[in-house]
Amino acid sequence: MEAQVPSENTTKYKRRIRNYLLDAGLQLRYTAAIVVVAAFLTAGLGYMIYQATRDTSRIIALTGLVDPVSAEQLQSEFASKDKMVLWGIVGFGLVLVASVSGVGILITHRIAGPLYSIATIFQRVRDNRLGPSLRGLRKGDELQGFYTQFRDMHEALRRRADDDVRTLNEAVAALESSAAPGSEQAKAVTALKELLREKEASLTG
Repeated sequence: MEAQVPSENTTKYKRRIRNYLLDAGLQLRYTAAIVVVAAFLTAGLGYMIYQATRDTSRIIALTGLVDPVSAEQLQSEFASKDKMVLWGIVGFGLVLVASVSGVGILITHRIAGPLYSIATIFQRVRDNRLGPSLRGLRKGDELQGFYTQFRDMHEALRRRADDDVRTLNEAVAALESSAAPGSEQAKAVTALKELLREKEASLTG
């Protein structure tokens, strides 16, 4: 029997779900808080509606009591309708919780996404890997103004590193032509070349 290969659509779907939870701790914590509030409000409102429905059914059954057989039939019908109301409230609550959870994750994703990108760039800068110029955030992401300032800072660091590369190239060219082998000047040229390689690597890494 041939092994089943995951379809492309399935792979893309899983990747999308994982990408929405960039900072699972932050996103799930805030989403859970919203869900708990929504669940309590729904439960309270649902309980009041259910109690009101039962009271109405009881009053109608009591005021219309003439024939015991008819009264029993009415009570059975009202009990059935009360159960339908109860299950309707439960179903609505589940749909509400699922909807609020999805919206909560989507909204927090618009904050967690930029924060994740910023944290990643901070790690690269710490490791002396500035890399290419940063792209802008996606349309709809939060923290647009803050990220713009952060991107400007990153670009300033890149310009400074680029200036350092030009200065080091000039210094190496000036010293290398007059440096005697084994002299202190030659050692300085070697050190400058190593620093130059690090600076160049930081711009492309």
